[in-house]
Amino acid sequence: MLQIIRRVLMILSAMALCASSHASAQPAPAANTCLACHSTLTDAKLTTPAKLFSGPDVHRERGFACVDCHGGDPAAGDKARAHDAARGFTGAPAGQVQIATCARCHSDATLMRRFAPKQRVDQAAEYATSVHGKQLAAGHTNVATCASCHGPHGIRLVSDAKSPVFPTNVAATCATCHADQRHMAEYSLPDGKPLPTNQFADYQKSVHYSALTKGNDLSAPTCNDCHGNHGAAPPGVGAVANVCGTCHAIFAAKFQTSVHAQIFDKGCVECHGNHAVLKPSDDMLGSTGHAVCATCHSGADDKGAVAADGMRRGLEELKLGIGKSGELISRVGNAGIDVSNQELALTEARSRLTLARTEMHAANLPAVNAILAEGTTILTGVDRAGQDGVAELRFRRRGLAISLGAILLLVVALGLKVRQLDRRSHP
Repeated sequence: MLQIIRRVLMILSAMALCASSHASAQPAPAANTCLACHSTLTDAKLTTPAKLFSGPDVHRERGFACVDCHGGDPAAGDKARAHDAARGFTGAPAGQVQIATCARCHSDATLMRRFAPKQRVDQAAEYATSVHGKQLAAGHTNVATCASCHGPHGIRLVSDAKSPVFPTNVAATCATCHADQRHMAEYSLPDGKPLPTNQFADYQKSVHYSALTKGNDLSAPTCNDCHGNHGAAPPGVGAVANVCGTCHAIFAAKFQTSVHAQIFDKGCVECHGNHAVLKPSDDMLGSTGHAVCATCHSGADDKGAVAADGMRRGLEELKLGIGKSGELISRVGNAGIDVSNQELALTEARSRLTLARTEMHAANLPAVNAILAEGTTILTGVDRAGQDGVAELRFRRRGLAISLGAILLLVVALGLKVRQLDRRSHP
C-alpha cells in the first residue's frame, strides 16, 4: 500500500513540474502603454477611448489591442516613439483609411473563420456600393463609416441589446445623422429637393416601430431591413414592392396581378406610405371620405370607385355578420348548449374575412366577392345552429316550468293528504 501511495505522489509531483515548466514557456503578454498612458490624461477626447476599450469590447475580448488598428509601438514609454509613423502609427483612422483598417480583418476569410465563422467578409465591398460609400469616394467626409454605426471603441456584438446596431437601437443610430438638419444640409434627393430629416419621427408612428418596441418583435422591420446595412441605399422605385414583399409575400404576389402594379411607380408606398406605415384598416378602402382609393377614384362612372366601394361594402357586411353570429353563439353557449362546432365555424368565417382583405390587393372585385360569399355561407350555418340552440333552450325552459309545476302540485297534494290523515287520527 505504501508503495502505491509513493508512486501516486511521484506522478502528481511530475505533473506539477510539467505544468510549471509549460507555464514558464508561454510568452508574457505584450506590454500596452497605450491604455496606461491614455487613462491618466485629462483630455476626455483622449481618455474616453481607453475607458471604452477597457470595458465590454468584442475586439479586446478576443485578444486584439490598440496597435492592431492604430499602429505604433505599444511597448514604448514615451509619446514620440509610441506614435512613430515609422512603426506604422496612423492615429485615429478616418474616411477610406478607416474602411481599409476594418476591412484588413473583416475581409480576411481565414482570420474571420477563426474568430467569427458565421460573419460575412464582404462588408467592405458592399459598403463601396452603398450611398455612403459612393459619397465617401466622391470626397464627402461627412458620411457614415464603420465607426459611425458600430462605434470606434467599446464595440459590442450585434446581438448585445446595448449595441447601437441591435434591432431596437438601429433607427436611433441612423437618426443621429439622418434626423440632423445641419448634418444633412449638403445632401439632396435625385430631383434636387432637400433630403428629408423626418424619417425617424415618421417611423416612430408606424406599426413596424410599435411591433418592434412595444410588441418586442425583433423581426419587425427597422431601417436596415428595407435600406440595407453595409450596402445602405434607397430601395428605388422599381424595388419597393420587392422590399415590402420580403415580409408581406402574399400581399406582394396579389399586388403583382393587379392593374395597379403597372401604374404605381412606388408600389406599396402609394397607399401605405414608407416610414409612417400605420396599421391598415378597412377605412382605407372605398372612394369616399378618408379612403386611400379616393385619391385616384371617385364618381359612379369610375370602375375603380365602384370596385373599391363594392369590396368595402362586402367586408363590412361580413364583419357585421360575424359580430352578430358571435353574440348569438356566445349567448347560447353561456346557457349550457354545446357550441364548439359553431365556434370553429366562426373561426373559418373570420379567416375568409382575412383572405378577402388579402385578395383586395389584386383589385379584383369578383374574386373578393367569391371569398366573402364563402364566409356568408358559413355564417348561415352558424346562425341556423344558433337558432336551433335558442329553440332548444325554449323547449328546456318550457319543460322545466312544467316539471316544476307538476312537482308543486304534488307537494300541495301531499300536504292536503297529510292533513286529512291527521284529522282521521285525531277525531
